[in-house]
Amino acid sequence: MFSKGDLLMKSLKLATLTSLMAISYNAPAFSVVDLQFWHGLSGQTAEYLNDMINDFNKSQKEYHVTAVRKGSYQETMMAGIAAYRAKKSPDLIQVYEVGTATMMAAQGAIIPVSKLMTDNHAKLDIKDLIPAVKGYYSHGEELLSYPLNSSSPVMYFNKSIFKKAGLDPNLPPKTWDELFKYAEKIKTSGAAPCGFTSAWIAWIQLENFSAWHNVPYASNSNGMSSKTPKLLFNSKTQVSHWDNLLKANKAGYFTYYGRTTEPEMAFTTQKCGIYFDSTGSYGDVKQSKIDFGVAKLPYYQNVPGAPQNTIIGGASMWVFNGISAEKQKAAAHFISYLSQPEVIAKWHTTSGYLPISNSSYKFLKNEGFYKLNPGLEVAIFELNNKVPNDNSKGLRISGLPEIRNIIEANFESMLSGKLTAQKALDDAVEKGDAIIKK
Repeated sequence: MFSKGDLLMKSLKLATLTSLMAISYNAPAFSVVDLQFWHGLSGQTAEYLNDMINDFNKSQKEYHVTAVRKGSYQETMMAGIAAYRAKKSPDLIQVYEVGTATMMAAQGAIIPVSKLMTDNHAKLDIKDLIPAVKGYYSHGEELLSYPLNSSSPVMYFNKSIFKKAGLDPNLPPKTWDELFKYAEKIKTSGAAPCGFTSAWIAWIQLENFSAWHNVPYASNSNGMSSKTPKLLFNSKTQVSHWDNLLKANKAGYFTYYGRTTEPEMAFTTQKCGIYFDSTGSYGDVKQSKIDFGVAKLPYYQNVPGAPQNTIIGGASMWVFNGISAEKQKAAAHFISYLSQPEVIAKWHTTSGYLPISNSSYKFLKNEGFYKLNPGLEVAIFELNNKVPNDNSKGLRISGLPEIRNIIEANFESMLSGKLTAQKALDDAVEKGDAIIKK
């Protein structure tokens, strides 16, 4: 799958270890400033992150970044908040996208990246960032955090299982009606025990589902223009979708494995024919050596305006306030390094996370990378499918991690027969609104 891609990887490594080593910094050669960076990545993706950090450490002698995994995304954010309150915070921390509102509300706890870069005369072309990414992590024109690993949900499908089921491996389903038929055929033909599954139910099958179908998740531009929006994700379109998932589960061709990354193993071990997950899982799926493809999310043809565009997931890097001037300078130059088109390109081609800048995307396009690896361009097409609007710019809602937990718990209660789709979403809206009011 990466035959010619190996040549590209060699050129990226060369750019990382030679041209980027030529970047000069004005820190004293005799002192090495160490930065502590807490993150929530795991598996092969964490190894790719370590590779990128090691490349930075080798590219100069003034600064050294030490990466420390603190558990899941949510565990990392909670550990960072606790450490800051105890005045023992790391210098840098990775916070998942739903924690953005929480970090913004912590006044004085962080240094906006725009300010950090300006104060330290470090290069970062904010205008080069993809609009959907820049807008999510900005307040007005100020970039608050660096979008380290941005992702979008996609549909992975197993070509071998498609063939066994008598389906065309080059024609994945485009609509939900088609997907349900494909999944049923995969199950009934015996090609796989599971027709389809999905990771991150709250993010993919509600947040992104809403944006992709151009229906609001919450009022006030999904919280972008107000600190106290009202949740609206219990409309007819969202309820109907959840009811369809429930019917598919009862029929045996939709299998639920868990709230986060648990379904990945079912797909990589060829138990499921179709699998919804982040582009950030691309590296792990590729590592499994199965014959797979990547396609856009399906949509309901009867919903006006669908498909619209997806919203980003993943996480960004925040700089804690209170660190020394030397560490601020080190953090600025580390971010400057990460923003180089060649570095972003290498991160994208290995991990599957999005190329967050226009220049890195053009670099790969000109190299012919996407002709050989079209699956990695799918998420970019989704994000840019249409100009983002009030329903699809993203979410900025206080307490969203807790709201997600309620949604996921209610989804599980729905599958077990304790709640209808309508009741599951009505209850989540009611409890979520109460969290926002706090």
